[in-house]
Amino acid sequence: MMRLTTRRERRGTAVLPAVALAVGALLDCSSGGSSGGSGFGGGDAGVDAKTGAGRDATTDAFPPTAEAAPPVETAPLCTDCDHDGYPAPADCNDNDPAVNPDAYDFVGDGVDNDCDGTVDNPVVTCETIPATAPGTPQDFARAADLCPQRAITHTGKPFDPVVNALWGEVQGTGTGSTLWTSKTKPQQVNIVSSFGQNAAQVGKTMFGLANGPWGATDPRGSPALDPAGFNLIDACGDIPLAPQDCVSLTGNKAAASVSVQDWAELTLWLQVPVNASGLSFRFAFFSSEFNQWWQSAANDAFFALVTSKTLKGTNVAIDSTGLGVTVNSSFFQLCPAPPGPAGLMESAALGQCVGVGGSASVAGSLAGTGYDGAGASSDAGAPDTVRSVSGDLYVYGGGTGWLSAAFPVTPGEQLEVRVVIMDTFDGLKDSVVLVDGFTWQQSPPASVGVSRPK
Repeated sequence: MMRLTTRRERRGTAVLPAVALAVGALLDCSSGGSSGGSGFGGGDAGVDAKTGAGRDATTDAFPPTAEAAPPVETAPLCTDCDHDGYPAPADCNDNDPAVNPDAYDFVGDGVDNDCDGTVDNPVVTCETIPATAPGTPQDFARAADLCPQRAITHTGKPFDPVVNALWGEVQGTGTGSTLWTSKTKPQQVNIVSSFGQNAAQVGKTMFGLANGPWGATDPRGSPALDPAGFNLIDACGDIPLAPQDCVSLTGNKAAASVSVQDWAELTLWLQVPVNASGLSFRFAFFSSEFNQWWQSAANDAFFALVTSKTLKGTNVAIDSTGLGVTVNSSFFQLCPAPPGPAGLMESAALGQCVGVGGSASVAGSLAGTGYDGAGASSDAGAPDTVRSVSGDLYVYGGGTGWLSAAFPVTPGEQLEVRVVIMDTFDGLKDSVVLVDGFTWQQSPPASVGVSRPK
């Protein structure tokens, strides 16, 4: 009788030989195998089936297989390699973040810093003739050589260092809690090409600020501009000033309170080029308070207050002692009518006259300024003279001559510069400051302060 096998039995019969073969192959591989084969794939036992290479006789191993090198992937060229915000061709050196249209084209380095296509060609002067006198605050910035450059930036316009410019003021509480404000008045400011014998230092124009009427022929006799009774209890806090600058207003004497008035201020918000590390400007200060009020505790003053990443309302117009520019400054010098009154040289401040030339009666750079003592009213009963607080008789009027102030900046930052002149304690006996030649520097100055240009 024929026995029928079930589907299950037939399936089991087919599986067993396969399992047996697999187990045998594994045992053969783990033991090296009697046939010497690899156990995975056929071929001659001494030949690598993949490469055809023979087994090394010493190591009994096949040589390593040389894998094919992966295909080279070519990435696209970087579009802003130096990450300065400008791709080529607008950036003419895409490996240097200090070279692009936001840079200043410094003369002498042989580099087209601003990528305008020409080496060493910055815009140095940009005189503006105001449509209406005295002009806008921005006109004053241009008169002192803060100029738009040539290369076109992201704005679609050339780089312009002047972000904004405004007239300033000081405001504070006076006696009886009265709120007083002294604002810059149009009659205090002017754009000029010369002041007496003092010509513009760069280009054809400069600007001037006065704490009285501009161009007064007798600055000692000008009336105060602010209302009668004007008084600030704490001007140093109202401005505000650092303690050392406050001392500058009081003749190097500490004071519980200081009042200022007849305030004139040009405030500039500036964009620093990405390759600039310093900024300098030139100024000259003249005062009819010299030298009657020399070494007194009440002086007109000039400050340049800078707020930036590194300076916090710092006055950068200081002498070697750290004091601001007043008639007590070490820069102040007198140009007397020869031979000068007796005892003229008793003070170190009355040094050699600044400037050369002048009229027959007044030498130097004071001639024709109104600060030369010539043809003006007298306090002492003798022409062009005043009697000082010490009782000495002097020809009044003096000036610093041209000076240069410099301070460090951070490349690419925005900063604030407040150019200020003021009366201290009263609005009488005026002073003037001339400002010109704002210039970017490639390297920071060694220190903050003022020097005499060579």
